[in-house]
Formats: sequence, structure tokens, C-alpha cells
Amino acid sequence: MELMKLEELMTVATFNEATPAEAVRQRLEEADIPAQLFDEGMTQRLWWMVPEPKAQMRVRVEKENFAKAEALVRRWDAQEGVLREAIVCPECGASRAEYPQYSRRTLMTFFFGIANLFGYLPRLYYCPACQYTWSPEPPKPEPERDILNWAIKRPKETAKK
Repeated sequence: MELMKLEELMTVATFNEATPAEAVRQRLEEADIPAQLFDEGMTQRLWWMVPEPKAQMRVRVEKENFAKAEALVRRWDAQEGVLREAIVCPECGASRAEYPQYSRRTLMTFFFGIANLFGYLPRLYYCPACQYTWSPEPPKPEPERDILNWAIKRPKETAKK
């Protein structure tokens, strides 16, 4: 397969791990859609100072194949769950997340990484399809509240002997 130009590639699915991403890439190749697996992990470590990269494995295809590839991946997910381990936007359902949420097209990104390293900016997932951002951490459950909006503290159950 000839190397594709970066500007001509679009992400079809994003994963934290290489194995499920490679499986999707192979399926696309079998469907006669040239696809690449791109690992952004080193970039996240160096430019954005992320100690544990997330959403770094990207399955990418050429722009003219994007709609067909996305439709196939969604169909495979509905039938077999191929996106079970993918990073999926909670707002629109697209699997094209970027982490952290900074632009990849500017040198200012490095300065965002420095600010992030010192805790001035949070690291969030970003969905380029709908521009939604969300935390990589699961939301903490809200405590039950009374009529005055005070948290209701329930006594802990005693351990049975």
C-alpha cells in the first residue's frame, strides 16, 4: 500500500490499544478500503506531556473512502461490536476522539501541554465531529439530596460477623 498524505486521511475509529484498532484496519482492508493504523502515543507523551496516552491508536482512511468506511464500521459494530473498545463520543456517537483536546496543527500546542502539566488546564477528550469535550474519568455519582439540597448521609452498613 502506498503511503497516504496526512491531509488526505480521516480517522474512522479511535482506540486506546493497538489490537482492536488493528482488527478494524484489517477488516477495512479486506473490504477493499485502504486503511492505516496511526499511533499518536509518542506525540502525546512529548508534545502534550501526557504520561499515559489515551485515544492514541487511530484507524485512518483516505477522504474519498471515509463515508463508506464509517458506514461499514458502524454496521460491523451493530452486528459484532467492533467498537466495543473504541473511544466513542457520548454526544454524537462518533469514534474520532482526540486526546488531549488541543489542536494538532499549531506549535502553540506545546505551551498548552506545559500549562496542562502544571494543572492549569484539564486534559479532556475532544470530538471533531460535534466539538464536544468530555472527561476521560467516569463521572462521580451525585449524592442523594434532601429538600434543602443537602447531601443525605446514610449510615454505613455494619459488617456481619
